[in-house]
Amino acid sequence: MSQTWKSVEVFLRDDLSREDLEESVRSQILCTANECGEFVSGIRIGSGIRHGEGWSKWNVSYLPGPPGVFLG
Repeated sequence: MSQTWKSVEVFLRDDLSREDLEESVRSQILCTANECGEFVSGIRIGSGIRHGEGWSKWNVSYLPGPPGVFLG
């Protein structure tokens, strides 16, 4: 059965390093999926768009999957 990636918009500060950006996205995606009663098997980070002074909106998505299969 093919799963569909679920899109999430994440607002983060512009001054984050790539590592901090990825960790923040991962944390927010795992919380969002948990609130939906889902597990995560993959995460994609799309483009960031400046959104106000010092902030960017990131288009990210996650692929729901069975527990214990997170690839990110």
